[in-house]
Amino acid sequence: MMDKVQGYFGRNMNLRTKLLLLFLALTLLPLSLQGVVNYLHFSQTIDRKTEQFTIDIVRQINTNLDRLLKDFERLSLLPLYDQMVLGILGKYNAPMGSGTWARSDDYLKMKLYTSGQAYDRPEIRGIHLISNSGILFSNLDSLAVNPVWDSRQDDWFAELNGSEGEWRLLPPHEPSYYTGSHEEPYISVAREIRDPGTLQRLGYILIDIRLEAFGQLLSNLNFEQNASLMIVDSKQRLLFERTSAGGLSAYDQLLTHGQLQGYAGNQKVVLDGKPYLYVQHHSSYSGLSVISLTPIAVIQKESGEMLTFTFGFAVLCMAAVAVLAVLLSYRITRPLIRLKHNMIRVEQGDFSQRVAHFSNDEFGQISRGFNRMMEEIHRLFNEVFLLGIQEREAELSALQSQINPHFIYNTLESINMMAVRQKHAEVSDMVTALGKLLRYTIDKVDRRVPLQEELAFVQSYVRIQQVRYDGKLEVIYDIDEAVTDCLIPKLVLQPLVENAVYHGIEGQADGGVIWVSALKFDDELLIIVRDNGKGMAQVEIDELNESIARQPSNDALRCHAGDRLGLNNIAQRLRLMYGEGGSLSVDGSPGQGLAVTVSIQLQPKGE
Repeated sequence: MMDKVQGYFGRNMNLRTKLLLLFLALTLLPLSLQGVVNYLHFSQTIDRKTEQFTIDIVRQINTNLDRLLKDFERLSLLPLYDQMVLGILGKYNAPMGSGTWARSDDYLKMKLYTSGQAYDRPEIRGIHLISNSGILFSNLDSLAVNPVWDSRQDDWFAELNGSEGEWRLLPPHEPSYYTGSHEEPYISVAREIRDPGTLQRLGYILIDIRLEAFGQLLSNLNFEQNASLMIVDSKQRLLFERTSAGGLSAYDQLLTHGQLQGYAGNQKVVLDGKPYLYVQHHSSYSGLSVISLTPIAVIQKESGEMLTFTFGFAVLCMAAVAVLAVLLSYRITRPLIRLKHNMIRVEQGDFSQRVAHFSNDEFGQISRGFNRMMEEIHRLFNEVFLLGIQEREAELSALQSQINPHFIYNTLESINMMAVRQKHAEVSDMVTALGKLLRYTIDKVDRRVPLQEELAFVQSYVRIQQVRYDGKLEVIYDIDEAVTDCLIPKLVLQPLVENAVYHGIEGQADGGVIWVSALKFDDELLIIVRDNGKGMAQVEIDELNESIARQPSNDALRCHAGDRLGLNNIAQRLRLMYGEGGSLSVDGSPGQGLAVTVSIQLQPKGE
């Protein structure tokens, strides 16, 4: 799948589109990664700071709460140091519920005392001193509270039993000693009042605190409006709760799930399918715990706004980058497109195309190179055209100077006649063979000749070499009659035989044998020249074949002394004339001679 995609993008897309996609990828990819990293970092930082801020707020609330309760505890201790209060309570020391009335001056004295303690404390609903018999002294008017109260009728009062003079914080309750019918619940700081000398209980002090006093603790703190805050005592009883903006009681939800006692410290909890940040701080002084429940959605609100901003900014950047990428890709590819159009016109035969305007960058260098190439092509085209004309003129000149070859032929014929008269048969044969060689190399101007003519030329060459080697050279011909009329390049076979003589046979005391064979295989002509000479190592043969297989060049078309008598020349001639239809290869082994094979794709004669 990836290969198909890469192939599509690699082959079917133009350079301008590739550059456009590249610009977009190189710009948007880092931008996207940076946006994601910034968002994650910002979100984590906000979460961490919000959590720490909530922890600090809760801790501060608990600190303020401790300060408030310590003040109330101090108020509850003051009657122990006032003999008047102790004396009045002692007058009415009897079993609870037995009290009926008290002297008016005692009510007045106690009212003055309690009123002084409650002065300028709006959070205090009332301060009440209660004797063991139920006589109630308060800072409130006599019409607001009952003068006599039996504490046994209120269950919440039972928590003072057995307190041994320690102060107690009573959860929200509705005292029955108030005469009003719509009294709200109060939280009370209560204590048994004992005689400092005898430690006998003389009565009780109750300080009723309005619930608004706890709400005032939040007024000076920047507490999240959508968060819930509750204060519970050591028995997990709710003293105060500030619900979230939705009005749902977090305390009720925790009780419903039975998880109030299971949470501690700071953690994330899920209530009714919604995640919350749960923060709890416990006071060792009062035993109260302040609990905050902040919705995670509220904490991540700023992260969401950051995400929206980042996404919007990314869209704007994408649009800007797209426009910039289009402009840049157009500006970069414009010289290439102009060069492409010029090359198309050149392919159509218009060699006068030039790049008129170009810059000093790499595209400018390519444009200059194109102009130089076109000038060189134009020059070579003219040279080839002129060379063709000169070649025609040379052919005419050659026709006019044929008298010189005829003079040579006549001279050789005279020498041959003299050798015949003197009965020198070998000299006559060599002169006759030399004449045929000269006539074949000079008179024939065609590029291709029938195979039988090339074989006749080879036989003349062999006749001369046999005389030279004193009969130690034997040449065996194995020619298929069906290929004698096949056209082959002129002077292809004789260099192969000469190569076999000089590099295979020469230097051997017993001479050697050369086999020349030609056969037709399908539509292919195979000519093989093999000798039984010294041969070559396989490494040398591989190097020779590799050199032969190289593309044609000016040097390759020249014959050098050490290049096996022009094997490269023959191979390159075959490739130039037949393309892939002509080839030459060498095979052999040390001590077993060499075999040179010429392969030609057959063509009709005269083609």
